Amino acid sequence: MTSLLEFNALRDDLVRHIDVLIQHSENYYVLCSEAVERESKPGGRAFNLIRRAAGHEIVSRLYRLIEGSLDANNVSKLMAQLADDSLLEQMFLHFNHDGRKTFEELSSLRDDVLENFAGVRNSDFFKKVDIYRNRFVAHRAPSPRNLNKFPPNANVTVLSSAELRWLTDSLCAIANKINYMADRNSFPAEDIAWLAKCEAHELWGLAPPEKKDFLDSFFD
Repeated sequence: MTSLLEFNALRDDLVRHIDVLIQHSENYYVLCSEAVERESKPGGRAFNLIRRAAGHEIVSRLYRLIEGSLDANNVSKLMAQLADDSLLEQMFLHFNHDGRKTFEELSSLRDDVLENFAGVRNSDFFKKVDIYRNRFVAHRAPSPRNLNKFPPNANVTVLSSAELRWLTDSLCAIANKINYMADRNSFPAEDIAWLAKCEAHELWGLAPPEKKDFLDSFFD
């Protein structure tokens, strides 16, 4: 049986990693938007090397967060803990601190989170990340052994920023629900993304960005 203390320690650790993932992602999106214009200018090749390195870091982080090894500190391990009804009973005191919530509401939220994460784990986007990581990031194997485990549409040599964004936004939405379950708090993904985007624009000498909702792509 998982204690609430153990669960919260893992949750806090993963939330910090998702925070860093958002920051890398926002810098990467800016790099992608500037890549075509800068490619032909002095320093263009170095700029594209930085862009690729940032993309590979995001791929690695997404893989480590989502993959299914329960002996690693990842979201899969957190989901396995969350599936235990005895943990929900421990969480309920904090979830219902003002007497306005029911155990059924907490259980329904838990089921939504498990379903959402299963959708991420089984998505074509994560399958592509798995293949791309094995092929180009982790082992440089032209035909990784797990390639045959996935359908042909997962056999990729290029990942789009939209595919990586969907996975990142999905993890943010899951983190937000889990924080709400744990202590009726939220995960400030939009604020983290906005600050990171502003810093990336400042770093690369661009005009300040126009603010837009970070999770739009997920809900769309």
